[in-house]
Amino acid sequence: MSTNPIRTLQLAAEYFPLLSYMAEHGESVGLSDMRSLHQKHKPDDLRPTDRLAELLEEFGLFEKSADSDLAWEVPHIVGEFLRHLSMRQRLAAPGLLAPIIEEVALLTEELRQAVVATDLDRIRNTSANIKQALDAARSLSRENYRAILHEVMRIKSRQDNRTLRERFLFISQLHERHLAPLGGLVDVGGEMERRAAELIAVARAARDSMVNDPFIPAIAAKIVSSVRRMKDEAWEDFHSALREVTPLFRQIRRDHALATSISILLESLRRQGVKALDGIIDRLQIARWRADNVFSRFAIEDYLAGVEQHAHRPEQDPILTTDDQGSAPFVLDAIEVAAQLEADGEQPDLLRWLIERYADFPDQQILQAFHGVAENPVFAAAPGEVREFIDTVDARYTYHPIRISSNA
Repeated sequence: MSTNPIRTLQLAAEYFPLLSYMAEHGESVGLSDMRSLHQKHKPDDLRPTDRLAELLEEFGLFEKSADSDLAWEVPHIVGEFLRHLSMRQRLAAPGLLAPIIEEVALLTEELRQAVVATDLDRIRNTSANIKQALDAARSLSRENYRAILHEVMRIKSRQDNRTLRERFLFISQLHERHLAPLGGLVDVGGEMERRAAELIAVARAARDSMVNDPFIPAIAAKIVSSVRRMKDEAWEDFHSALREVTPLFRQIRRDHALATSISILLESLRRQGVKALDGIIDRLQIARWRADNVFSRFAIEDYLAGVEQHAHRPEQDPILTTDDQGSAPFVLDAIEVAAQLEADGEQPDLLRWLIERYADFPDQQILQAFHGVAENPVFAAAPGEVREFIDTVDARYTYHPIRISSNA
């Protein structure tokens, strides 16, 4: 393989679309497929395809496939470099950050021993290794965040070409296998914060104990600044990724649950025919609440007749006044209801809880709160199987209970 970096970068720039496509798909390409890609991404190139493959292999941009000498693929390190340039990083394995933190802990102990022995050369060598480990952790964190952001944008723009179940499995794995373990490492009180505090303490101890050495203050300051930068950026990357993934995770989980329910219903239709639809209407939830549904036709006609006969007579005093007795109608605040539900915990029957908790409010506002809580992404709702009855001052309700719990 040639060791001419300038020529390698020139070839990478010239054939960047071809290399980027192969790195993105991660599969080996035979000579016939290579000709098609060559024609697609570089149609005006006069270089033959077989000669192109040999040239890119000579400069390290290609390597032969493990299963054939007439198939090539982009080396892993070249693919990572191309994805870094195009901001399309791939997700690293979930456990890669923990070994780096453990390495930092071992190097911290080695640095402490070097400080106790006042060995300047050993301190310099260990501090350089610490700087490399901290940069590796920071780079891994930033690349993972960019990879997560790239995947989230692909899902939101429907460019990922995944089915709903594949999308659900991917986002669940991303949330549970990447973000959840990472939070235990980088969040407040996590392993990274403890190791960072130990390393900062050792660096400050070296600065205080070797005050007469002209190099130690600069080495200690560089270690402390690198630790703080790594810790701050890792924390910011984690929480930024969490803000991107969590709403999408909840939405896709709801869509997947809906699709699963529909598939079960369709399977029942396939086996039983239209007879399977007999009990569905009674179990449908309120799909949408509209305020004008609470007015009868007669009430609207009476109101319009009063407006038609109204004569404009301006008066000096206000038309509406409120007394000190508080005659204004009760208003049920949706934010207050959600906070109270979170405080009370999981409820097996949402409607019964609302009626019993807010008995002084009219049915209209209780039903509005029922619909708002059932659609709130903070809560998970599951319909029950057994029909229930409940009476209020105005009506008697027959319904299937909704079990409600917090998603947090």
